[in-house]
Amino acid sequence: MNGVVAVREFQLDDLDAAGRFCEAARALDPMVEPFSQRLGLIATGTRALLQLWRVAADEDGAVCGIAFVAVRSEAQLDFYAAVHPSMRRQGLGRALAEPAVSSGLSLRARVRDDCVPGLGFLRAAGFVESGAQLSLHWTSGRTAAYQPPMPALRVRPAAARDQAVIERLSQSAWSSGAGAPDTRPDEIAQLFGSDDRVVLLAESAGKPMGYLAGVQLGRTLGIEEVAVLPEFRRMGIGRALVSQALSSAPSAVLSVSEANTAARALYRSLGFTQAARRLVMELNPPQTTG
Repeated sequence: MNGVVAVREFQLDDLDAAGRFCEAARALDPMVEPFSQRLGLIATGTRALLQLWRVAADEDGAVCGIAFVAVRSEAQLDFYAAVHPSMRRQGLGRALAEPAVSSGLSLRARVRDDCVPGLGFLRAAGFVESGAQLSLHWTSGRTAAYQPPMPALRVRPAAARDQAVIERLSQSAWSSGAGAPDTRPDEIAQLFGSDDRVVLLAESAGKPMGYLAGVQLGRTLGIEEVAVLPEFRRMGIGRALVSQALSSAPSAVLSVSEANTAARALYRSLGFTQAARRLVMELNPPQTTG
């Protein structure tokens, strides 16, 4: 870093530098969440509360820390923070997180259960454990034999012309409550914005049933979400989407709720194994009485 490091409001012009920071920090410390691939999608979407975003940067604009939030629901925000390993224990994390933590809004964060510094930071800020997510890994050769759940089912790569269809699928999945995807309906257009994105559409007799969205992380496919319409769940549509995605991937990673036993059974049957466990931590403002 060159010169004095200061915490300031995040600007969209910081995206490239922030992405480079995220990749560099994760290369030094695998405990850092791999959010660099989604940072641009979140920052330029409708759920970014940029007034709560902060970066720590030097006089040349090099970023060494970031904290940001994204609207998960009307009642809760997802919270993320990271500081370069060489700059930790200097108060940067607290300064970066202060606008979000003091906002009076409900926050949700995720941290590996073996990341002692991260857990300590969140607990000191008032976060408490509310659940867990499992990070799963798959390598080629592990997939079980696959039989299509219905003869007419077709899984194909989605194109920009399918945007409206996938928006409707996402809206239906969100409206159903359980199993809502991370990507909101109004962010679907961004899934077609770069060559490293993977989007598959499942349909039968012309009727869309679900979709899979992912991103290429080098030779590894990062499966970000699998969304199936409520009326077609437990019919093998999710298996068909994941199987198709794995058919051309040397390896893949994804995250699933520890409490989602049905999804865990599906991924286990496809050859996924657990690589890490992340605790879900929540910060809820104190209830006020009138």
